[in-house]
Amino acid sequence: MTLKKTSAAVNLATAAFVLLLAVAPPAVQAQAPGGALRVALPFDLVDILDGAKFKIRVPKNWNGTLLVYLQGTKSVPVPEPVVVPPVVPGSQPALEETLLSRGYALAASDFGSSDMQPKEAVEDSLALTSYFRGRVGDPARVILWGTSAGGLASLKMIEDYPRAFDGAIATCASAAGLPRAQDRHLDFGLAYAVAFGWPADKWGPLEQLRPILDLQTDLLAVAQLPKADGSNRGAWEFIRLVRGISSEAFWGTNAVYNYPGWMLNLIFATWSRWMVENFAGGPFTQNLDHRYTLKPEEKTYLAGLGINADELLAKMNARRNIAAAPHARDYAERFGGLRGKLLRPTLTLHNPTDNLAEVANEGAYRAQVEWWGCQDRLLQVYSKGIGHCVFTSGQLLATLEAMERWLDTGTRPEASFFPEEKGFDNKFVPPPWPY
Repeated sequence: MTLKKTSAAVNLATAAFVLLLAVAPPAVQAQAPGGALRVALPFDLVDILDGAKFKIRVPKNWNGTLLVYLQGTKSVPVPEPVVVPPVVPGSQPALEETLLSRGYALAASDFGSSDMQPKEAVEDSLALTSYFRGRVGDPARVILWGTSAGGLASLKMIEDYPRAFDGAIATCASAAGLPRAQDRHLDFGLAYAVAFGWPADKWGPLEQLRPILDLQTDLLAVAQLPKADGSNRGAWEFIRLVRGISSEAFWGTNAVYNYPGWMLNLIFATWSRWMVENFAGGPFTQNLDHRYTLKPEEKTYLAGLGINADELLAKMNARRNIAAAPHARDYAERFGGLRGKLLRPTLTLHNPTDNLAEVANEGAYRAQVEWWGCQDRLLQVYSKGIGHCVFTSGQLLATLEAMERWLDTGTRPEASFFPEEKGFDNKFVPPPWPY
C-alpha cells in the first residue's frame, strides 16, 4: 500500500495527525506510556509516505520512547530504510536488536529521491513522526538521532521544532551548517585542481559542477587517483595537508563506509556537492573569506616529495574569488544552516580525527549555542575512533543512556557516562572553525 499525500508534507502531516486522533479506533491493547495504542504489538511496517519509503518497528514491550533516525549520505540505494546508525563492523551488542529488546520504537524515512536533500530530510522525518503518532500511538518521549548529514538534519529539527521532540543526538555532524561544510569541500576541490588540473570537460567548472551521475564512470574513472608506485603521492599529500586531515584518516580505509579518506573527500567535493547544488538551484559554495596556508615543516616535508608548496598555495589563493549564487546560498542557509538556539537537550558525538566532517564543526556549533546562552542544553562528547562516523554500538548506546538520564532528571550527564574503556575522550577540546 502506498500512502497518498500532497507535496506539502509537513503541514498536511500535522493535519492528518489531528484527523487521525479524531477518528482513531479504540486501543487494541493497554495504554502505552504516552497514550492509547492503535495497533497490536509487536508492529512492523515498511511503506511509502509522500514519495519517501519509511520503516517503523515497535516491540511488544514498547517503553513509550520513539527513536527517529536520520541517515547519512549513501552512495547506493538500499532495499528499505535503516532505523539505527551504522557501527564499526563486528561491534557488539547488535544495535537494532538491543534497542528493540530494551523497548524502544524505531522509525526512519529514506527521504525523497536522494538523501542529499536537506529540506526533504527534515520534512519527511517530521511527517513520519506525525504519522507514527496517528498510526501507532502517542509516544511518551521522542528522541531524534542522526548520522553525518542526518546528524545535521537532527540539529536543524531540534532547533526549529522543539515542541515536537524531547531531545536530539547528532553524530559526526557538519554542525557548522551545510553552507560552511560545503565550502570546505570546495577547498578540497580547489586543492585537487591546482595539484592535478580540473577536468572541466567532464565535471564542469569548479565553481558550478555539471551532473556527475555515476561514481565509477563519471568520477573515479576520470580522477587522478593515487598510484600504487607512489609517483603522485606528493600531490595528494599537499591536498591532505592543506585540508588539514591526519595521515591515518586520509590514507586509511573507513571502517564504516569502506572508503579510504581521500576517496571519501573526493566524492563529497564533486558528486555530493553537485547533488546539493542541484536541489539548491545553483552554486552555493564560496571561498571569499578563506586563506590557504601550510606550516613551515609541512612545506619542508612536501619539498622532499618533489612538491613546491608555495607555488601551489599561491595558485589556490589566487582563486579566492569564488562566490555563491545568492538564491542558492539562501536555500542552503535556510534548510541546512544552524542557529544554535536550543530549547531541548542536545548531545553531539564526534571523532577528533573525522576526515570528512572535521571536528572543528563542534567548535563552530558551540560558539553559536553560547551566543544564545543555551550552552546548558548542549553536551559535546568525543570518541577515539579514526575516520568519519566510526563508532561502536557500545558508544552509541552510552549516548542514548545519557540522553535518557538527562531527560529523566533535567541534569546534563557527567563524564562518567562516557568512560575511557568504551573509547571516549573526555579531555578533548575542539578547535574553532578555520575561517
